[in-house]
Amino acid sequence: MEKGEQELIRQLKQGDEKAFNNLFYHYHARVYNLAKRFLQYKEDAEEIVQIVFTALWENRQQIDEDQPLAGYILTIARHWIYNTLKKNVYRQGYIDYITGQNDSFNFKTEDIVLYNELNMLLNQLISNLPPKRSHIFKLSRIDGLSYREIADQLSISESTVNTQITKSLDFIRKNIKVLY
Repeated sequence: MEKGEQELIRQLKQGDEKAFNNLFYHYHARVYNLAKRFLQYKEDAEEIVQIVFTALWENRQQIDEDQPLAGYILTIARHWIYNTLKKNVYRQGYIDYITGQNDSFNFKTEDIVLYNELNMLLNQLISNLPPKRSHIFKLSRIDGLSYREIADQLSISESTVNTQITKSLDFIRKNIKVLY
């Protein structure tokens, strides 16, 4: 392991955001590329990157300074890729089951109403985000831009994009659970 990385890990463990950003820049492409190899959608791969680096920050105190960080980060990534694949298999199996039950499968009025309500709720939650965060979230999730594209377009770092998306998703998850 490089001495520089060991020092970054020490700084990270002390809560140094600059060290975190350096580690993010160093490893995010590896995590994204690993996830993209296994997952069909780039949004899923981007979410894996968010989850991995959120976990890195939240569990920074448990990181062993004497072990290569790549192994730790890629282990977290593999775990979440596996979980995402498993979830997608179950989801696809359920969709296949439902559509196989009725060849003329159509959404029921109740399903359409529920979808519209959830979509309205999501839009309301997005509008409650701070303006810059909302804009970044829409660029990612609605317009489908990558973190790099958003960073370039807004002249900010990819790490800032990652942070804003993570905070947006946390806010949405927390508030949807409260409302449902």
